[in-house]
Amino acid sequence: MRHERFDRVELRPAEARVVRLLRLWRENDEATAQLELRAALGFTRARGCLRALGEFAELLTRHGWHGPLILPPEAQGLSDDERAIARFVLTATEQDRELALAEATMLVIPAHILTLTNAAERVGLPLLCEECRSRLHCSLN
Repeated sequence: MRHERFDRVELRPAEARVVRLLRLWRENDEATAQLELRAALGFTRARGCLRALGEFAELLTRHGWHGPLILPPEAQGLSDDERAIARFVLTATEQDRELALAEATMLVIPAHILTLTNAAERVGLPLLCEECRSRLHCSLN
């Protein structure tokens, strides 16, 4: 599996957050994920986002074509799987559903395509809200 350094890869803030959350999930570090998300999103949105992430990650693990390569939190690189998953989460959240469903066929077996796409939407929406708020905050200053 190929890896790239983060500083060479252009990730949107929401994509970078997805990668960070996946890495924390891999390490079973829900406490850090909760603290980071609560500070950025508030308690209710953070809780909903983490629940959806748990469902999403479980679907990938149990019903994926292969176990995704998720690097440790301190890794400087980005795996192809991490990039594909982050892109899929944003596609499911902000683009047309047909494209997201097509991408889901590359991640999980057919019986779980719709469930994975729905979970990805629930993960991505609060993260996009965070991204929009940070852009708004920067433009006001």
